[in-house]
Amino acid sequence: MKIVLASPYPFTEEPGGVKDFILGLKKALQKKNCEVKIIAPGSTDALKKGLIDFVLGMDFKIVTDQTGFRASLSRKTTADKILREVKPDIIVIHEPFVPSVGHTLISSLTRIKDEKRPVVVGQFHANREDLNWPLKTVEFVFRHLVRRPTLNGKKILGLSSGFVSTINNNLDGRIAVSQATKNFWQKKFPGDYKVIYNGIDTDELIPNGVKIDNWVNPTSPRLCGTRVILFAGRHDPRKGIGDLIMAIKILAQEGNSNIRLKIAGKGEITGFLQGMVRKLNLQKYIHFVGILPRRELVKAYKAADLVVVPSTGGEGFNRIIIEARSCGTMVVCTDIGGQNEAIGKDLSSFMAKRKNPHDLARQILAVLNLPEAKKQEIMRRGRLEVKALFGWDKIASEHRNYYKKMIKDKLRE
Repeated sequence: MKIVLASPYPFTEEPGGVKDFILGLKKALQKKNCEVKIIAPGSTDALKKGLIDFVLGMDFKIVTDQTGFRASLSRKTTADKILREVKPDIIVIHEPFVPSVGHTLISSLTRIKDEKRPVVVGQFHANREDLNWPLKTVEFVFRHLVRRPTLNGKKILGLSSGFVSTINNNLDGRIAVSQATKNFWQKKFPGDYKVIYNGIDTDELIPNGVKIDNWVNPTSPRLCGTRVILFAGRHDPRKGIGDLIMAIKILAQEGNSNIRLKIAGKGEITGFLQGMVRKLNLQKYIHFVGILPRRELVKAYKAADLVVVPSTGGEGFNRIIIEARSCGTMVVCTDIGGQNEAIGKDLSSFMAKRKNPHDLARQILAVLNLPEAKKQEIMRRGRLEVKALFGWDKIASEHRNYYKKMIKDKLRE
């Protein structure tokens, strides 16, 4: 089976989120004898590094006060050339309604005869329960106003009238990465969505192995009795990092002087968060460690006593939760869609209310103060559950089986 995975985002930075998922899915599908190619916008750097197989278009960033996202402009002639070379059986467009390479690929496919046209599947990752006005404006523009400009009688960009309807009407199948994501998109664009969760490499994310031992003080070993909490992810408002900082303040004021929070990652609000820590005089308790390379992040999961995921909303499926659980680490998260499907039964009773630092502090302390034997049993069962439900072998099999079904259904038409 020849498969094209189309990413709306460039691979110019450290892969993460959707990009990390696409790379993992490609590797897992290749192990199942599938021929897989990745198409993404951006520069040729990712091509030279072997992260992608084809570059399609230039990308740019659209910024809102909720979170930024990337879009791209691409030429249909380039898409035509790629499709003629690959001759895919199936094209999987990740985040199909992001104004990116997906629409250009579909525009190219409309000129192919039905019997030779590959199956097109949209894979939905995002879950925006509450769209703010900038995102609503972007949605309105691409639903109703976007047209492909004409220059000297030639349409030069991969956008056409009815941007959203063109994509929606040409999807043969739809995959959502969680029930929450399915519910969100089904309300906007009714259809038959198949839920297939994100996958992780459970052979890489194992409880034993090298840990980071000097996080309390970079120049000395970890102090006895100190409990390390880890946040890892992009720094944007919906990740709830400010709530976590306030929760640490509450815990410190209650006399929990042995707690240390490590904040990994970066983003548009990193400077604001650092200023917040200084203003609250929490430098003793909270340290920013920057973007951790993949190997260091795995070590960090293992070194932490607790991973906290305080997102306020907009999570499709939070892979940080299952990665930490696979490493045998306890997790506290907020009770929102896309996270409550990943946390597991044992830890579900410790989910915190979103945007509530006091409840978050209470749940953090409750988990940290569990008897050690209870923690070990929860972590053991969590590791087994994650391996059974979210390992790449299982997830890739579900994808391949769904692709085969879509191809058979199309042949029957």
